[in-house]
Formats: sequence, C-alpha cells, structure tokens
Amino acid sequence: MNKMKDAVEDLKKRRSEALEMGGEKRIKRQHDRGKMTVRERVEFLMDTGSFQEYGMLASHAFHKPGDKITPADGIVTGFGKIEGRNTGVIAEDFTIHGGSVGGVNMLKRFRMIDIATRERVPLIYLFDGGGARAQMLGQMPEGLPMAGQYIKMAKMTGIAPQVGVVMGACAGESSLEASMLEFLIMVRDTGMLAAGGPPVVKASLGLTIDKKELGGFEIHGKITGLADNPAESDEEAMLMARKYLSYLPANAFEYPPYLEPEDDPDRKDEELLEILPDKFRSPYDMKRIIHCIVDKGSFFEIQPEFAPMMIVGLCRMNGHPVGVIANQPTVNAGAITAKAAQKERKFIDLCSAYHIPLLFLVDTPGVMTGPEAEREGSLKFGLPVAYALAWADVPIFTVVIRKAFGFGGCAMSGYLMGQTLTLAWPTVDFSSLPADSAVFIVHQEELAAAEDPDALFKQLMEVYSAYAGPYPAAGIFNVDDVIDPRETRPRLIRALELALNSRSAGPGPVMRHGVMPG
Repeated sequence: MNKMKDAVEDLKKRRSEALEMGGEKRIKRQHDRGKMTVRERVEFLMDTGSFQEYGMLASHAFHKPGDKITPADGIVTGFGKIEGRNTGVIAEDFTIHGGSVGGVNMLKRFRMIDIATRERVPLIYLFDGGGARAQMLGQMPEGLPMAGQYIKMAKMTGIAPQVGVVMGACAGESSLEASMLEFLIMVRDTGMLAAGGPPVVKASLGLTIDKKELGGFEIHGKITGLADNPAESDEEAMLMARKYLSYLPANAFEYPPYLEPEDDPDRKDEELLEILPDKFRSPYDMKRIIHCIVDKGSFFEIQPEFAPMMIVGLCRMNGHPVGVIANQPTVNAGAITAKAAQKERKFIDLCSAYHIPLLFLVDTPGVMTGPEAEREGSLKFGLPVAYALAWADVPIFTVVIRKAFGFGGCAMSGYLMGQTLTLAWPTVDFSSLPADSAVFIVHQEELAAAEDPDALFKQLMEVYSAYAGPYPAAGIFNVDDVIDPRETRPRLIRALELALNSRSAGPGPVMRHGVMPG
C-alpha cells in the first residue's frame, strides 16, 4: 500500500470532478445557446498551456461531509499569459447555480484582485452570472461584504488594466462589477447587464421584458455607454480583449509596448487631398483621415456605437501606441454633446493612466446647444473634459482639420493645452463662433435696415472670413504650422519621437491616475 499514490489518485479524482463543471446536461445547454463553457473560454483566452488555476478544489461555503460539491464554487480564477505577458482571469461558470455569487466564490474574486493589484498585472473578468446566490442568502462569511469588491476594483484602476467581457445575462453583483471596469466588451446576442434581471423586474414592477430590451447592447452600447465594444461571439470578444491589451502596458509602472512597424513613417497619402468636400458645411467621414495617418490596420476604435459624433480609439504611429480623439462631422456636424464629452473624458483618463500619448483631430462647431442639449447637461459634462486634460501627463498633439469654434476648440485640446505640436490644415476656420453667426449678432440692426440685406451679409461675410482662416492664427503663432494634409503623418511621427525622447527607462514612482467609470 502506497499512501502517496492513493492520495495522488484521490487528488486526480477531485480535479476531474471540478473539471466536469455543472455536468453534461448543463454544458450542452450552454453550447446550445451559442456559448462556450467557462473552461473553454479561459483556454481560448490565454496563451496555450500557460494558465495556472487558483481554487480549482473550492466548493460552496459551509460545505458539510456528504454535500454535493459546487465545482470551483462556480468561478474559475487564476493566472496565465497573453502574448507572453502575465494576466489574471476571473471567469463565471453559468453551469453552476447560474454563475451566481456565493461566499467562497466571492473570496476567490477578492484573492485575484488583491494579487493582481499587488503584482501589477492585468485582470480580465468573463461575466456570465446572475448576481448573489439565492441558496446562500444570509450565509456569506463574516467580514466579506460584497461592497468590499468595488473598493478593491476602484483601488486597482490605473495600476493595471481591468477588462470585462459580458457573455451572458448578468444581473446584480456581476452587472455592478462590469460597470466598474476600464474597458467592457459585450457579446451582442447573449450579453445583458441589469441591476435586476427580467424575473426581478416582473416580481417588483409587474413588467414583462426580455433581457435584450432590458439591458442588451442596444441599451448599454448605444444609449448609456456602459458597454464599450460589441462582439458577435465569445471567441470574437476574447480576441478583442487580447487586442485591446496589446496597446497597453502591463501596468502603470511600464510604458506602452512598442512593435516594430511595417508602415513607412514618411508615407504621404494622396487620399487626404480628396476627403474634405468643397462646401464648408458638408460632412465627411473623419475615420478616413484616421486610417490615412496611423500605421495601416492599427486603429482600434472604442465605443463605436455610443455618442458617434466623437471618435476615440487606440492606434500605432510608427509602432508606438497612441490614443486618437476626433470629431465626426457626419453626426451633428461633430458638435460635442454631453455623451460625447463623457466618452472623451473617460478615454483621456485611460490614456493618462497608462502613459499613452494623445492625438486630437479637430473639426467641431463647439458644444451642442439647444434645449435638449441643456437638459442633457452638455455644459456639466463638457467641463470635466478640460479638467481631465489639465491632469493628462502625456504627450499631446493637435491637428485642426476644418473648424474649431468656442469651447469646442478647448475641449479638443486647442491652443495653450501643452501640446508638443499644433498643426492646421489650410482649410481651417478658427474663431470663437462661426462667421455667419458673428455677422448676424454684431450687425443685426444694420442688416434689418439695409435695402439689400443679402448683399450686405455677403459683403460682411467676406470681411469676417478673412480673419477666420488658418493664416491669422499662424501669424500670431497660435499654431506651429499650416501644412499640406499629406504631411500630417510624417510631421506627427517626428513630433512623437521628439516627445518620447524625454522618457526615462521606466515611469518609476508615478502619481496614480485612476479611470473613473463613465
């Protein structure tokens, strides 16, 4: 008799039981819904063979001899590698009590956040759970309030990246955790976030509603902005999480990772001469300009369906990660709404936290005005953008494409915002407000009394327009240069290299810059 061999066989049996998750029937149900199991997800997410699990043999709290185990207590946790870099994962198992949160389950979450914060490694949450476990109500271990997790998550933000992927109908605890994260992906057909799921809504309000209508991507990706990016499947969502992390450092004590570029830093794209329409007020797609000036294929847009009048995303310029913030003239002429400002503020905070330079591409008539804009709080949410910029300790570059009026110019990092470089295209109109608005305001009485108001308006417009182009601004050195649009990429890359020249070997002790939820 060999006790060690027997013990190892017993260990092997217990591990095998844990790997069975909720059993064949529940695994099949998961697959029938177009979803991967939790262990398939973790294996797909991490570099092959790199995952080391923490707490595989955990079960529910107050487990007694003879009780049926809850494998891993419904949550898979541990550390592996993504593109060779250490990364943690917290992954809910829907096949165990619907992925709900029990006492040991919560302890495992706490443990992962504590380790990831201390060791400064990214943490990915795979959500597929229904909140607090009904079977465990009143049985949470003492000293383990759920609120403690939000404090831990808040303290980790800005130290190492936290990414969430919503893969199922998440309510209660899971939805609240997801709301805390720096970047959140939602699988379009299966993901849901809600304070209480459809059964709770039915019980409390008597309202019958499906999960998509309650908290699907159409709600949180387009209206609230809680979810950042959509994915069409579990696999696409996890590949997206990996790609997002590729632009970020492992933590705030490193610089973003440089990749050897395949694109020519001196490339001058002829398409840039064709994008802007001849009529000043006609729209065009700013994304065409972005794709022309960043490293080819490198633009990773964030929140593409929320507040689309503002574009934010990550890219590479000659191999270096850069954050792009741009107005989108095809939506509200690029005017900055309350939601656009919220989107911009959070992205500035993200880039500031992880030392990512910021590139502003400006074409805005200013902050959105009108009764609806005032009710939404365009002023209230617009000013925090200036606050975020004031604390953004990263290189900043500004290119004004066509117009920069009023506070909109300030919100898009206008003059005296600490840029390394400010450029203007020859199509630019700088002023506190559009020339036609200025003419109507200043010369209202003259126009009303004129025999030919149209002729006088045209004459006044010629006078005012002469002071609105790029050259008066260049003449008083409000911009560093007016350039041929084709020069945009080479000029920006040279300025980026200049700004990065002052970087030390590493950020070292830095003031922590958190990323407050949007």
